Amino acid sequence: MKPVNFTSGLADEMAHFVKLKQSCGCDYHGSAKLLFRFDQYLVALLFKDKVLTRPIFQNYFETINHLCGRGFTNHYSVLQQFSAWLNVHQNNAYVLERRRAVDRSHSRAAYIFTVDQIKAILDNSAHFSKKEQLIPRLYQTLFSLLYSTGIRIGEALGLTHADYINDEKLIHIKEGKFRKQRYLVLSNSAANRLNQYIHNYKSTLPLEQDSPLFVNIRTKPLTYNSAYCAFIKTLNKSAITKNDSGPRLHDFRHSFAVHRLLQWYKTEADINAKLPFLSTYMGHVDITSTQ
Repeated sequence: MKPVNFTSGLADEMAHFVKLKQSCGCDYHGSAKLLFRFDQYLVALLFKDKVLTRPIFQNYFETINHLCGRGFTNHYSVLQQFSAWLNVHQNNAYVLERRRAVDRSHSRAAYIFTVDQIKAILDNSAHFSKKEQLIPRLYQTLFSLLYSTGIRIGEALGLTHADYINDEKLIHIKEGKFRKQRYLVLSNSAANRLNQYIHNYKSTLPLEQDSPLFVNIRTKPLTYNSAYCAFIKTLNKSAITKNDSGPRLHDFRHSFAVHRLLQWYKTEADINAKLPFLSTYMGHVDITSTQ
């Protein structure tokens, strides 16, 4: 498992905080990734100071306000603990207040795209300028992969060239949520789209086995924020209204699952027999997460 490489002005402090958590027996890899997202936000701000202030946190939370209740709370909890630890070493560091646990019954409802909306998204995401995507059809390929496989956005952004097994039309998720690995079988159309993207990639940049599959215009791994901004632009082009409840990038995953179930219903398949396979394919801990 690769350690998270923090690069902001607080990189050393963040790395020390993560090591402290892990030394206490915590499996802090997922939380470290959330802290890394904040770290990259500080990098984008050109943050060189060692002191975090309330406005910095407030502005960052605005960038992740689209997350569902649980997702936002997970981010907040990590930063609250880090800010409290940092304050022990820096008396003038701002400490986030503790929040109450989120009631899961009030989690944001899923937005299910229609087939026509998916088609519009894929059509309209094909035409980003070179200033927005270094490799032609990058966002179209990403959104297509999210919908056609139900892969989580974090898993997709973490893919390398080696994770795509072309001959067998497989995507290898080496470490998904809950530390589970799995293989995703691609449809012919999804594999063809990905192969065309890789051809475009090779025409633009050197492609090594450990090269990130999706990169930004600076050839660094594509970030969630960049993907989200492209997603919002695509929704606008597709005349799909975005509000506080969605759609979100994660709704590609919900739509994949619902459309698969509808297809099984139409063919009168045994849904109860197939649900465990769908649960495994999507990387759920158990079948109740799929139901």
